[in-house]
Amino acid sequence: MLLNLTEEQIIQLAPDAASVKAGKGLATRAKWVLLEHSDRAIWGHCQGSGKTPYQTVIDIKNVAFKCSCPSRKFPCKHGLGLLFLYAAQAEPCKEANEPEWVTSWLSKREEKAEKKEQKTPNDTPVDEAAQAKRQAMRHQKVLNGIDELEIWLKDLLRNGLINIPERAYTLFDGIARRMVDAQAPGLANRLKAIQEINFYEESWKYKLTDQLGKLYLLMKSYRNLDLQPEEWQQEIRTQIGYPQAKEDVLAGETITDQWLVLHKRSQKINELNNDIYWLYGCRSNRFAIYLSFTAPGTLAEFNLVPGSTYDGKLCYYKGVGSLRALFKECELSEKAVTPHFCANLQEATARYREALQQNPFAENVPVLVENLRLAVQRKQLCVQDANNELIPVQMQDITRTDILSATGGKPFAAFFLADANCWELNSMWYQSDYYIWRDERN
Repeated sequence: MLLNLTEEQIIQLAPDAASVKAGKGLATRAKWVLLEHSDRAIWGHCQGSGKTPYQTVIDIKNVAFKCSCPSRKFPCKHGLGLLFLYAAQAEPCKEANEPEWVTSWLSKREEKAEKKEQKTPNDTPVDEAAQAKRQAMRHQKVLNGIDELEIWLKDLLRNGLINIPERAYTLFDGIARRMVDAQAPGLANRLKAIQEINFYEESWKYKLTDQLGKLYLLMKSYRNLDLQPEEWQQEIRTQIGYPQAKEDVLAGETITDQWLVLHKRSQKINELNNDIYWLYGCRSNRFAIYLSFTAPGTLAEFNLVPGSTYDGKLCYYKGVGSLRALFKECELSEKAVTPHFCANLQEATARYREALQQNPFAENVPVLVENLRLAVQRKQLCVQDANNELIPVQMQDITRTDILSATGGKPFAAFFLADANCWELNSMWYQSDYYIWRDERN
């Protein structure tokens, strides 16, 4: 069987901590009146409070769940319980022919995947004149919004930045809403990010001026859009908030590789569940970001498991150094792989600087580094390499404790999201074993 997940990886699939607890409570043989598997799926019957057991199945080729229980969570506690049980001891699942309800569900999933692959572009002729008119109207709206934002920024600077922390909670709301009205959601998001700066930290002044500078640079760039090369025009439009059609992205160059899932972060945006995956191409040495949006009660197209590898085809969004991508194909791989790491922090910071030189709007630059230890300098938590170079890092308290417990203070490798002020440590490798921690902030 292909599925070989650790407990930490299964926890990353759970919708919340309550589901993890309930799932672990069902991860005992006594709770299941049937446990079977084929080369495509694991399934079982879990005895609940009612007379009829719940039917639960897991697609192990591309991790997905189905259960007959009424829960609106995906995966539900029964799916998690079955996965926890299988991960702990695969022996109770005997090999068997798939029952009709399992075969039917898997067949529908395969049909859906085939239809998606064979889907032809919409042949409805495009009214180019109407499209050009809409684009011109939006362009003018964005320009008008930028004019207002520039006046607002100049007033902000005239009044001084030192009193922003005490007003930050309400200061940016109105102008951010105005940017949404101006059809420039990218500018609105940057204003909200400034509002969310931790103004209790000593570094707030640097973060504030850095983000205000990038905001102003983006505004000026859009005003001079026609003077930019085509690639930069696309990047600036994307930064402003113009969408790229999914069909156009998938029609671009395809990168076929073994994609290692480095990290996953889940958040809720306007009642939509948003999963952000950071990926690494083991042959191409390229990073990628895959976003998955699902409504409550629906299942994601791909449930990617951190630490696992997928044979897949990715298409990148257009832009300068763009990392966001879409899957054309994706299937769980049997192979366990380890990424290529920077040998030390000097090499890693050089990679970070290269990313910023290529695109000054780049944020949360992915970096992989090995031979690190945790250290403290002037009460600031850092990572230290063999050359005694230090980089400040941020992580949850539980992450720091778990790293020390797993490594005993010995060197490890890690995946970071880097910025100019502090690097965020998100996952770790120690003696070839992958470690990840549930994000307690969500």
